[in-house]
Amino acid sequence: MSVLESRNRGARWATLTLVAAGVLAGSPGSAAAQEETEREMAELIGQVVSASTGLPIEGARVILLGSGYGAITDAEGNFRVPRTWAGRDSVEVRYIGYEAGYTVIDLEPDHTTSVTLTLSSTVIRIADLTVEVRQTRRARHLEGFLERMEKGFGTFFTPRDIINRNPRLPSDLLRGLPNVAVGRVEYGRAEIFLGEGARLGCPPALYLDGMYQAGMQFDDLEREVLGAVEVYRRDVETPMEFMRTGSTCGAIVVWTPAGAGFLDWAGELPDPFE
Repeated sequence: MSVLESRNRGARWATLTLVAAGVLAGSPGSAAAQEETEREMAELIGQVVSASTGLPIEGARVILLGSGYGAITDAEGNFRVPRTWAGRDSVEVRYIGYEAGYTVIDLEPDHTTSVTLTLSSTVIRIADLTVEVRQTRRARHLEGFLERMEKGFGTFFTPRDIINRNPRLPSDLLRGLPNVAVGRVEYGRAEIFLGEGARLGCPPALYLDGMYQAGMQFDDLEREVLGAVEVYRRDVETPMEFMRTGSTCGAIVVWTPAGAGFLDWAGELPDPFE
């Protein structure tokens, strides 16, 4: 059994119990974006650690099952979901070799909730043990940024490009690009449509640090989280790791400056909005 500790800023710590049992999650439907305009929003931050060692777990997937938003932990086990639905939601935590953890958490509107998730390892008997050193999932994706850029598919914004453009909203990065339609700003965000003819009613998939963000739009992000950006207008140019079944509306992939390894990958360039 695992433990989750939760606190809201200005509120006392509380201890909850993670139940190692399945929770059925419904994916947000096509009305998710419209639904958000009527919902209050909140932020979730936290850390995932091992129950046996207390050490942080890198690469764990943290999913809010109600909203579909989520994040992947960095080298310190930290994660951040900058925008999600306020109110009660179920949290799922998964990592290979550990039991999945589930709990219910209350997110206060317009506040940041901080949590500590503790996962128990799964014992597996093996005849031989092979130790293999691998790059983190995030580091592989960041190196892939340069490889994908060299192939010439899609449009890429490096940290320097973002500094030079100095967008007020994330969508400002895309204004003026061929086969990209950016609508009027309403309620603090503009709708974006990619591809030839910029098909209306077909918003692109959004990925944050390599993880799909269900029901989330580009302008739902703060500009401060824009470290590097990839834009794919058509499914034929979208890399396999950023394709979803039935999705033909392109993809926007965002890498955050706060993520593990970003500044090493970006060289000596500063954070775009530091």
